[in-house]
This record gives sequence, structure tokens and C-alpha cells, in this order.
Amino acid sequence: MGNIVSIAGVGDIDLNKIAKLLPGHNTWSVLRLNMQGRYIKAILDSFETFEKYEMNTPLRLAHFVGQGLVETGWLQHAEENLRYSEQGLIATFSVYRNNPALARQHARQPQKIAETAYGHQTALGRRLGNTEPGDGWKFRGRGFIQLTGRDNYTRYGEVAGIDLASDPDQIVRDLKKSVEVACAFWKANGLNRWADENDAPKVSRGVNRGNPLATAAAHAEDLRIHWTNIVLGVTQSPEKVAPEPAPAAASLKPLAVGSRGEAVLKLQQDLETLGYATGGADGIFGQGTRRALVAFQNEAGVAVTGMLDDATRDAFAAEFAARERGSVEIDRSDPRTFGPTIF
Repeated sequence: MGNIVSIAGVGDIDLNKIAKLLPGHNTWSVLRLNMQGRYIKAILDSFETFEKYEMNTPLRLAHFVGQGLVETGWLQHAEENLRYSEQGLIATFSVYRNNPALARQHARQPQKIAETAYGHQTALGRRLGNTEPGDGWKFRGRGFIQLTGRDNYTRYGEVAGIDLASDPDQIVRDLKKSVEVACAFWKANGLNRWADENDAPKVSRGVNRGNPLATAAAHAEDLRIHWTNIVLGVTQSPEKVAPEPAPAAASLKPLAVGSRGEAVLKLQQDLETLGYATGGADGIFGQGTRRALVAFQNEAGVAVTGMLDDATRDAFAAEFAARERGSVEIDRSDPRTFGPTIF
């Protein structure tokens, strides 16, 4: 068994220290009402909920929060990002790999993508309990630990005492409810047992694959273990966590027209992966690369500079974090399996 000393209150877990370690960010602010701030406030306001679901030890909280960090793209997403480009659809969903023309028709149309991937007429949708037209979109991935499918929304909503089936969006509007539903899933699936043993791989597989004893690794299992250990350092030994980690991207020079080298090649490859044509990945920052980067900046909602600057690097990190959470095909034969991983 792990450390079973009860966490008496908010003062025993410094989530600000965790937030300062998140990729691309070194602070958070509830006043700004950004997604990270909203999530952290919801967690801080949920200690009665943690006690209710026996999420009341450093080990249990560390594993729960560590999993949630990866599930939400480091607290940046309350629901599944389905704004895929044509190339992103082909890379992520087998249905689109088998029909590239359909990928071209559905690109950047989240509702059509959800219905094609999760709809009641698909095998996956039926396994997830989707029975009505529109269920694929209505029951897309949402939550601190993401639910997908009518059956999962119904089951874990009932455990939490929340009518999710009639109003799934309430766990996007109210992140405290999102945390509570995640606790309900956690307890219903017996994940405290594995958290008490500090067995992050089994916890990861229980969350991502619906089965802690699955032989195949969870999607992003290494990240899940890594962030669980970071949170555990805060809940058990907060003095060991550096208060101000050096931001990795702060010292990087912007890339602009005329830049050359491996960094430019990586930028071009990333743009192509996200569906922005550069005219060729050759390691030379020309006008084609600039046009592709401007298109990405426009869609990402960052300042349109035509350069790879710090804000744009953060936007790339956020986009790839969301894609990474949905890029691996897993066995969903167990109807408990949920989340943003798609076929």
C-alpha cells in the first residue's frame, strides 16, 4: 500500500506548482478564465468530492490528476477536438484512410466527423451504445477523464448522480461536474487499488483501455506515468518541485523567411502533418512555408506574424497534444473504454 495519510485540505496540494510545469505555460490565472485556470479552480473546489469518492490520499490524487492532465491535453481541452484537416482525418481514422474523398469532404467539419467515426450506424458507435441519429456528435469525448458514447455517459452519470445522457455538455460548462464524473468512473472501475500500489501502467490502461490488466500499453502511457510522478512530487514532497522551471521555448529564436536548417525542416513537416501545404519540406523557409504558417496562425487564433515565434510554438504544442491523444487505435471491445482515441 502507498502513503494513506489523508489530505486534509487544499493546502496540502499546490496545483500552482503543477501548472507552472505544464508544456508551454509557466503560470495560470482563474481571473483570465482560460481553460487551465478553470480546471485548476474546479480541482481546488472539489476536495469534498474527492473525499466522497475516497480520492483522499496523496497517491490516489496524484494518479487521478496525472491521468487527467494527459486526457485534457494538459488542462487545455474540455472536449474532444474534431477539427481535423483532410490529412489529419486520413492519418487518424481508418474510415477516412479507406475513403480519402470523404476525408476531403468532411475536413474541418467536426459534426460530420463525429457522426462518421462514432455514429449509430458504425460498429464502434454501436459498441459505445449510440442508437440514434446524432449520437456520434452528442456523445463525443468530453470530460477530465473523457467519456465517449451514450452508454458511458449514462452509466457514469448515474454513478455521479448527474443526468448526463440528456445534457452531455454540462461537463464542459461546469468543470466541477467533469471532475466528479471522472471520480465516479475512477471508483466504479476500482482504480484506487492500482493507485494505492503506485502502479501507473495499470492505472493508465484502466483509464485508456478500460482494463487495468490489458497487455497492450495505454495510449501515451509514458506521458501518463511521467505526469503522475510530477504530481506525486507535489502531493508528497512539494519542496522537491522547482517553483520556476525554465521554459524550454523561451530562448529559441523565431524562424522567418530566409531561415534554414533542421528547425525549419521540422516546422515544414509539422505543417504538412497538420494539413498546411508548404510546397515541399526542404529546410528552407520560403514564401510557401510562410503562407502555410500564416494559415495555421489564423486557425489557431494567435498573432499572425508569418514567423515561428513563442506563441506559435505553444499553439503547435497544444494542437499536437490534442492529436496525440487521439492518434492510436485501441481495442474498444470492452464498452467501458472511452476517451478521444479514434479509429
